[in-house]
Amino acid sequence: MAVSGGRISAAETAHHTSAWPFVLAVFAFSRLLFLGTGAIAAATLPWAEPIASVLGPPDSNYWAHWDGAWYSEIALYGYDYRAPMSTPFFPLFPMLLRVGTALGGGPALWGVLISLVATPFAMYFLYRVAEKLQGVKTARISVLAFAFFPTAFFLNAVYTEALFLTFTTGSFWAAYVRRDLLLAGLLGALAAATRNFGVLLLIPLAHEWLRNRQEFGRRGVWEMALVPTGLLGYIIFLWYRFGDPLLFVSAQATLWRRELIDPVTALGMAWAKAGEGLRHFLDPATLFLDPEGGRAVLEAYNTMSFAFLVLLLVLVGIGFRVLPPGLSVYTFLVTLLPVLTPNPGIPLMGLPRYALGAFPLFVILGYLLSHSRPALYLWLLVSGGLGIAFTALFVTWRWMV
Repeated sequence: MAVSGGRISAAETAHHTSAWPFVLAVFAFSRLLFLGTGAIAAATLPWAEPIASVLGPPDSNYWAHWDGAWYSEIALYGYDYRAPMSTPFFPLFPMLLRVGTALGGGPALWGVLISLVATPFAMYFLYRVAEKLQGVKTARISVLAFAFFPTAFFLNAVYTEALFLTFTTGSFWAAYVRRDLLLAGLLGALAAATRNFGVLLLIPLAHEWLRNRQEFGRRGVWEMALVPTGLLGYIIFLWYRFGDPLLFVSAQATLWRRELIDPVTALGMAWAKAGEGLRHFLDPATLFLDPEGGRAVLEAYNTMSFAFLVLLLVLVGIGFRVLPPGLSVYTFLVTLLPVLTPNPGIPLMGLPRYALGAFPLFVILGYLLSHSRPALYLWLLVSGGLGIAFTALFVTWRWMV
């Protein structure tokens, strides 16, 4: 790609505007699919009684269930209302919700709007990164795989997925494509203020700086150093407000029952729970129609999450051959670190959703599926079908985070 003085030429800029029509078309179609599914499921299927009130109060907006209810509550009442349970939810997203509510409307509405605005930018940055790594065909398929991933319905929910992805993909795009480490550091700081894993962006950014030290110069070190400031700002806030700078870590362990353990024990727990849930996994009547079926859905979720883990392990392994080393390590850590902090009842809690945050996984998928059109069609059919089913479970209070 032709660059001059660290800036993309006018010809290159004009060429890459062609990404936007494709991205916007995929965004519109995929969001219509998931939003439409959510509306129909919420109106026609019986809602289950939430099986764990600790995950937040019910919300009238069905896109604000589970973590969405927590973010809405923090936006309205602040962290003091239910601290320390609220502290694992990082501050940038609820701050934006609070600004939105000041303009009019509830936090749930603004959460959906923020996610919908952020998603096409995340898709565009993903497209451009994949394009530079593997070409236009892989870029297009990467965006398709991402938009119709089984858990992509979270991209229009009151969750941080869309916002976090915009900042992480944007940060790497800024360094790898735009060649601007200052912008990469600023976006990385916003990612770290959205979710703690944002600080891991230092790995691919540092690798890019090491490979291009003459281009970026010594100032690149200080520009990358902006990334942890998002996390540091939250730590300082917790220290000032509650006297414990790492309160979000201790809250995960004591209240959410997530503690760091060794990989063998973690995988053993996940395997055992997956086996227990297998009997419910293919029982649609219980999963979708029984108002008292929340526990069965939870057990089936453990089985499904283990299947996701197997898929992610395969993709991460392939990534070490397809991606640059820094991006490969980033993908490995973002994907698999949550596995090492299991909840005893739900060892892989959140893993299918966290996979969205490891954006290089979709570059790997794009690369693999670009070699076979039948494989691409089969993937989209299965992935989209699962996404429809998971959306129905989520909006009716059956899906666990």
